[in-house]
Amino acid sequence: MHVGDRESDIYELYCTAQDLGTSFLVRVQTNRLAERPADAASHDPAHRVFAQLAAAPWAGRHRITVDQDETTWLQVKFAAINTLSPVGKQKRYSPQVLTYIHALEENPPPGREPIDWKLVTNLPVEDLSAAVEKLGWYALRWKAEVFHKVMKSGCRAEEARLETAERLAKFLALIAVVSWRIFFITMSARAKPDAAPDRRFHFRRDHCARPDRRVPNATAPPTAHARRSDVGCQ
Repeated sequence: MHVGDRESDIYELYCTAQDLGTSFLVRVQTNRLAERPADAASHDPAHRVFAQLAAAPWAGRHRITVDQDETTWLQVKFAAINTLSPVGKQKRYSPQVLTYIHALEENPPPGREPIDWKLVTNLPVEDLSAAVEKLGWYALRWKAEVFHKVMKSGCRAEEARLETAERLAKFLALIAVVSWRIFFITMSARAKPDAAPDRRFHFRRDHCARPDRRVPNATAPPTAHARRSDVGCQ
């Protein structure tokens, strides 16, 4: 499954994914050409994807959590549209039947732009629950970006000066594990800031301390305030 932001809205990518037998879920930015309905007039804008998606009825509503203390409702619709390749590339790329999903926030609070997502996928979407499932997949993209930020900024992956690909692969494998643990702690602290550290760490605090610096068992602060010395190695 390839999940991408609007920069990934590339028709060639969709065709390549189809050829490889893989799936994609991408946020749409381009109002592509679509096969004109048989009953549409020549001047009808229905030969564009956004017009056909707008004509589809709303399938239902879905409630999401924006922040820890804020929830909101989205209207959701979806439509399978026969999408044409860009002008000038129609001899190289064939039309594709793609499913478009539109999620629009009903009553956004003042001072914040409404949530307005248009997604495209080559997976079938038959009902509201399937559309909501795809919205959940796309929402995970932000967590993936946080994970890569930890790798690049926290573990400084881009500053590695290793001479061979084998050494680089081993280095990235190591910091991927470290980055995942840091990411896990961060997400856990945001979800349950008052949780005890032993709900997230399943080892004794004195296992990786030096024998002459054993840490006595004591009540630890919540996860959100835990320091490195409270959770293990010194």
